Amino acid sequence: MGEQAGGWRAARIAVSLACSECKSRNYKTTKAPDQVVSLRKFCKQCKKHTVHNETK
Repeated sequence: MGEQAGGWRAARIAVSLACSECKSRNYKTTKAPDQVVSLRKFCKQCKKHTVHNETK
């Protein structure tokens, strides 16, 4: 399981993304274990594009 043509697939961790302004958790995504996720996404609570940072 997890084996692909290029070798072994790295394990990914599920994280939630929270708005940096209102702290609402709007999105879910996966990341590599050594990666820090920070994306600019639309927040439904603020009604504008804001930076969303990873939370557990």
